[in-house]
Amino acid sequence: MTKRNIIIDCDPGIDDIIALSLAIANEDKLNILGITTVAGNQSIEKVTDNALKVISFYNKDIKVAQGQKSPLIREKCVASNVHGENGMGDYQLPEPKNSLYSDNAITFLRDTIMNSDSKVTMVPIGPLTNIALLIKTFPEVKEKIELLSIMGGSSYGGNYTPYAEFNIWADPEAARIVFDSGIPIVMSGLNITHTTGLKREDVDKLLKSNSKVSNMCGKILDFYFRGDHVNNGKFTPIHDACSIMYLLYPELFKFKNTKVTVDCSEEINRGNTSVDVRDWVNYDASYPKVLMETDSEKFTKLLLESLYKLDNIIT
Repeated sequence: MTKRNIIIDCDPGIDDIIALSLAIANEDKLNILGITTVAGNQSIEKVTDNALKVISFYNKDIKVAQGQKSPLIREKCVASNVHGENGMGDYQLPEPKNSLYSDNAITFLRDTIMNSDSKVTMVPIGPLTNIALLIKTFPEVKEKIELLSIMGGSSYGGNYTPYAEFNIWADPEAARIVFDSGIPIVMSGLNITHTTGLKREDVDKLLKSNSKVSNMCGKILDFYFRGDHVNNGKFTPIHDACSIMYLLYPELFKFKNTKVTVDCSEEINRGNTSVDVRDWVNYDASYPKVLMETDSEKFTKLLLESLYKLDNIIT
């Protein structure tokens, strides 16, 4: 089986760490060319440090490049109430053994994509600042990007505001550039990610594990249950894992190709992704593929299997 070349653009972030873990657990299918960081869930310094710590934790030699510290034109806003002051639910991983490969994610992305022997899939699971700058600065990369598997947006409402999901709200101008780029897009919005995650009993089982990986995942995920975004304390979405899971098991998902318009206004609709879900309006495959439904039970099963698989690799 030919591996898919991917680059993960992220802002770790609890669910980013689970998404990275899912990708690393499936390196037989995914060739991780690099990880780039962007300010989002926490400051650029903290999320970059978290990325390095996770890669070191897994004893992987994956290149990490630091990206943008703020949105294109907006003020930076972090989500410490959801992810903790360090971005990892206040869990402390050991100091990283890996060093930062580059402090310029945009040129790193350009060079990695253009030098790849085949097209590259990008997995942006934070604000889209890096991706927008890459497209505008080096438009030639568009021909070598196979797909953007994005976690962001929603077809029905928001989480950071009533109308906007956090990643898109954080940098709507960047999101508009990306969605208007013409690059093939798969959008994992809140309408799908709110159905993909783990139950309280799943996290409790991880917490009780004596194995290194599953116990770490349980401890950082336990922080989520202190917030008000979980479903009555019984279920927590793990939004970012959806963008990786789609690459591994696309058959789990139902989708609609449709137009996505990003609101860049200053008022309550800032960051809203207007998704045309009218049944009688048909868009061709050149429009973003918006994930609409999934097999939630199978998603959970596959996610847990991957996390436990890492226990057998990392001792």
